[in-house]
Amino acid sequence: MLNRLNRLLAPPIFADEEKTRISQFMITFSWIAIVIVFLLILSRLFLRTDITNTPMIVFIMIIIVFLVMQYILRLGYVYAASVFVIFGLWGLMTYLAWVADGVRDVAVLAYLVVIMMSSLLLGWRFATILGLMSIAVVWFFGITEKLGLRVFHVDDPISYARDLTVIFMLVGVLIYLLITGWSRTLQSARIELQERLRTEEKLQKQADYLTALHETTLGLVNRLELGPLLESILTKASELLDTPHVCLDLVLPDESLLRQEVGYGYFAPLNGNTIEKGLGLTGKVWELGETIVTQDYSQWEGRISVAEEEGIVSIIGVPLKTGKKVVGTLLVAHTDHIKTFAFEQVLLLERFASLVSIAIDNARLYEQAQIELNERKLVETALSFSEERFRKVFHASPVAICITTLEDGLLLDANEAYWKISGYNAQESIGRRAEELGMWDSPQERLDFVEQIKAEHSIITPNYEFLTHDNEEHRFAIAFYELIQIKDQTCILSMFYDVTEQRQAQDALETAEARTRAILTSIPDMIFEISNDGTFLDFMASAEIAPVMSPSEFLGRNVKELFPPTIAEQTFFALDRALATGQLHAFEYGMPPGEEVQFFEARIMPITYESAIIMVRDISQRQWVGSEREKLINELEDKNSELERFTYTVSHDLKSPLITIKGFLGFLEQDANSGNTVRLKADIKRIADATDKMQVLLNELLELSRIGRLMNPYQQVDFKELVNEVVELLYGRLHEKKIIIEIQDDLPSVYGDPRRLSEVLQNLIDNAAKFTGTQTDPRIEIGQSGFENNKPIFYVKDNGLGIDLMHQDRIFGLFNKLDATSDGTGIGLALVKRIVEVHGGRIWVQSETGKGSTFFFTLPSGPES
Repeated sequence: MLNRLNRLLAPPIFADEEKTRISQFMITFSWIAIVIVFLLILSRLFLRTDITNTPMIVFIMIIIVFLVMQYILRLGYVYAASVFVIFGLWGLMTYLAWVADGVRDVAVLAYLVVIMMSSLLLGWRFATILGLMSIAVVWFFGITEKLGLRVFHVDDPISYARDLTVIFMLVGVLIYLLITGWSRTLQSARIELQERLRTEEKLQKQADYLTALHETTLGLVNRLELGPLLESILTKASELLDTPHVCLDLVLPDESLLRQEVGYGYFAPLNGNTIEKGLGLTGKVWELGETIVTQDYSQWEGRISVAEEEGIVSIIGVPLKTGKKVVGTLLVAHTDHIKTFAFEQVLLLERFASLVSIAIDNARLYEQAQIELNERKLVETALSFSEERFRKVFHASPVAICITTLEDGLLLDANEAYWKISGYNAQESIGRRAEELGMWDSPQERLDFVEQIKAEHSIITPNYEFLTHDNEEHRFAIAFYELIQIKDQTCILSMFYDVTEQRQAQDALETAEARTRAILTSIPDMIFEISNDGTFLDFMASAEIAPVMSPSEFLGRNVKELFPPTIAEQTFFALDRALATGQLHAFEYGMPPGEEVQFFEARIMPITYESAIIMVRDISQRQWVGSEREKLINELEDKNSELERFTYTVSHDLKSPLITIKGFLGFLEQDANSGNTVRLKADIKRIADATDKMQVLLNELLELSRIGRLMNPYQQVDFKELVNEVVELLYGRLHEKKIIIEIQDDLPSVYGDPRRLSEVLQNLIDNAAKFTGTQTDPRIEIGQSGFENNKPIFYVKDNGLGIDLMHQDRIFGLFNKLDATSDGTGIGLALVKRIVEVHGGRIWVQSETGKGSTFFFTLPSGPES
């Protein structure tokens, strides 16, 4: 609440100090006037004198005028508020006098308050106008009363005294405010005057400093040699600040360190010393780029203990700048505890440092200018020599060169190579324009060229085609165009490097390269470039072989990282031999190692002493063909051997029945002649038996020959079910000899010809039953034991006679019977072996005499086997 009241009563503040002063005066006077008028209203009500409506309304209107004036003031319209309150109050007082006693009314005296306010707020012109208006109104009231147009009455003395009191109070307040305002104004003027005197004193002191600075720095700026300049700078700085302890440091050209160039007093022994940025006062000034002043060096946080021990008390460090870059520092120090550095001295040293920076720049520029002048003289000498050399090179150069003017295209000069390549003649061409010589197809083409070279200053045309002047030959060149100045004239230096032979060679090379690439593309090989340390450098893909990884995965990597040790060793051996001998070396390898399902041939041929190419070709098909060829050869050899044995066996075993038949045919003739019918019948029976034996032999041989040629479709066969069927077929023999059959449960299924597999089991089980011997408890066991190459191993085991080790290799041959008295032809086991091998399996026997035999055989479990 109090804050709001303070904001309400507080006068507004403006940027214009005069407006603020006037608003403060008006706010203060208005609140005092409002209080006095309000008290006047209360006194009239309390005393009950002269409580007519008109005066009360006028008093309330006065309060309203003051409040509206405050509102206008707070809006910022000070002048408008002044005009409003002056004329508002004057109007209300005139109205009050009109309705009251006219010239005899106390309200006429209030004109004095309004006129005084107008002179203060609006100036003497408004006050004069308002005074004249007030006098005119007073005379108007007096004349009307004189003429009897107005009737006056005498107010009550108390009321009159009261009203006069109010007028006096308002006048007093107004006079008080005026006097207070004038007093404040005078006080401010006095303070301002004292401040101005102090400022003038400082300015005079600075003027004295600047005069001294000007006088001392004129000599600095005029010095052009850096060494004497630096000594002069320190001398002047010592004189200006009245101390012998001064030094000047400059930043090294590489901006790594700050080196003291010259020092006096305490700093004299330190000449040539360097300091890093940020260390000590010097390094700190360099780092910050600002002036550092300390009046007590012992208390400065960045102090150096050696300087403190030497007695440095107060010190100033000023940066020397070129633009915003610090190029050095200037230090001034006191060792006397009485002396300190005044603010004016700091300013003086900073200005002095600015002039010092300029002087150092001038000295450096002077030295640089001297160096440049010397260099220019050398350049001019060299240029003169270069021009002569250029002239010789110009005319002797194999590059075609000509010089033409930029705007007109006049041919100024050209060398012999240009005349030769262009077909022009020097005597007929020099001094003529390009259009006249027919160098351009059209004038517009040259205008476009001129605009381009103006914009770019130099142009390179790598494929420029020259048509000689006589149109007999096309030449190709690389064209260079450059703008040059010759005696204030802009010219074009044109150079044409004849590449006709190179272009022809390039075309031939591109043709050869295309042909080579076509050949390489058609080669079914992957081609690698490899370094002598085994790193893959480049790769050319094959249309038939895809690498096992993308080129980004093996380029840049070593053979040892990518291949197994065996293949890496083969590669390095062949690589070393190829690089050493310069001859082609090749080797073969299989992938993946250990399985070798795919085979490759690598041929290594050296390119340089440090690299070679490897051509890798897939030879899997060739290897397969070779492997199949070996298999077929081996199989053919086995067939031939078997055929030889078969032929021998057939001729031997078939001969016996034939001899028998032939022999008994002779006996038949004797028996017929003698009439011995009994013997005749016996001989005929022997001939029939021999014929039956031959028929059985021929049938079994025919069956053996059909195996592998005539086969039923393969299918998945339940092996246990097949065993049961065979046992059922052989039930008679097995039951006759009281043989116990044991069949293993869970026998795996096999893939093959069920009829042929049944023949295998029939022969094996029948043989086992046939050779039980004198065994009182004969047994035959059929089962499966393990796997070989993912094929189940089956067995047929008996406890019969067994087979001697020396005969175990013969039992699978044709007509090989270990017991000649036994029935059968001796083809059964040969038939079994043939069927098992056709199915992709093998059969073997383990046996010991008197302990029985076990026939093992493998069969595929599926098509993939």
